Amino acid sequence: MTDPKLIWFLIGAGLLLLEFAAPGLVVLFFGVGAIITSIACWLGLADSLTTQLMIFSIASLACLFSLRKYVQSWFVGDSEHEEDEMSTEFIHQKVTVVMAIPGGATRGKVELKGADWNATSATPHAVGDVVTVIARDGLNLVVE
Repeated sequence: MTDPKLIWFLIGAGLLLLEFAAPGLVVLFFGVGAIITSIACWLGLADSLTTQLMIFSIASLACLFSLRKYVQSWFVGDSEHEEDEMSTEFIHQKVTVVMAIPGGATRGKVELKGADWNATSATPHAVGDVVTVIARDGLNLVVE
């Protein structure tokens, strides 16, 4: 008969490798659950298949619900910080007006980093004026 601790270890290793192919940080925790089950078999704590499946289920779900958010920040990063960084990346940049900005809510266009962006301003600006980005609202830049 095959050794259950070896089978659970191979299942765990396979699931851990599968996480690289299908990232999402879910399969990873089932792999950890299988490794924990393998250790339980090695320690003699799980002799029957029912006990092994129970340990696998409890360990996997406990890891998934308690550690996913914490581990996700290691791999994905802090998305709130990235959004703040993206919002402020263009602030205080000098840009050139490529389509007149009439002022108010009406949009013109400015060139920034080689791309044309929609832009608004409280005051009118003519083509060729160099203005400063003071805010970003989605794909629209606010200049002065």
